Amino acid sequence: MEMESPSRYLRVTRLALIHAVLAYISPEFTAMSCLPLALPTEIRLRILTHLHLTLSASLLESLNHSLQSALGDLCDSCRAYNFHVYGPNVSDWPEIRVNGGCWCAKIGAQLRPEIAHDRWNFDACVDAKIRSPMADSDPPPYFTFHLRHVSVTYLSTTSPSPYTREIEAMVTSRAGAKEIDALVLKVLRHFHCYFPPSKPKAWKLEDELCIMPIPERPSEGPPDDEILCTLQLALEFNRHRDFVLHSKLHPRNMKFTPPLISHPPDSKYLDSNPPGSNISLICGVALACVLLGIRYGSLATWL
Repeated sequence: MEMESPSRYLRVTRLALIHAVLAYISPEFTAMSCLPLALPTEIRLRILTHLHLTLSASLLESLNHSLQSALGDLCDSCRAYNFHVYGPNVSDWPEIRVNGGCWCAKIGAQLRPEIAHDRWNFDACVDAKIRSPMADSDPPPYFTFHLRHVSVTYLSTTSPSPYTREIEAMVTSRAGAKEIDALVLKVLRHFHCYFPPSKPKAWKLEDELCIMPIPERPSEGPPDDEILCTLQLALEFNRHRDFVLHSKLHPRNMKFTPPLISHPPDSKYLDSNPPGSNISLICGVALACVLLGIRYGSLATWL
């Protein structure tokens, strides 16, 4: 397929696009945009830009909190298993991306088999009914929960919105890729744009989407460059893309560090270093120093 000229489309990651849309349709941004303020256009646009980025930061915080909660839902054994097999990046773990909970709980096991006992035998931890993360076409459960939380917040206000039906769909349904795309596409169509459907593959937040002007539109309408420029300014794509990309709250920047010393489940709530053991250690070191000083002092006297 031949690539189009850079002036004919915009490229943006899925996460940046969704959050840019959510910030644009938020009750705060909508109310600020409609205020009849007698301000110069440049100052008004600067205020809206600052508000848009502030809302984007709030959305990333909400997403990070959702991912933290998903990590907290995994048992210690599942966290250790995913770390050793898939690495420290939490958002890459299949149990985070697809299942949203412990696989060991899904198959009725009390505890995931300890890795140290049988490093290469994980048959007991595989559920054939769980969707493959390499072919899953829906968002991760933690992202779905994040969108549902944001949607409920938006619907709790009394401000009318032309996107109420799409927002309600993300609350009442499972909020899969279909519902998310419906909201994003309706906002893009308001600016005479769309993004072509991609081939069936795993749904990833870091996917790059290609936004283009709608081909079927009146011939007397604005040219493609003007349409894309208007969309880019309205959704703050340039600033938003850089902000999301370099934010510490981006899901890919959340790392899991396992504890250096593991303790049996019965003792996880006990103090690993009770005060008595610290005092004994200090006294032992002090006694050794005294004995060593006496020995070297006696040796010096003898010589």
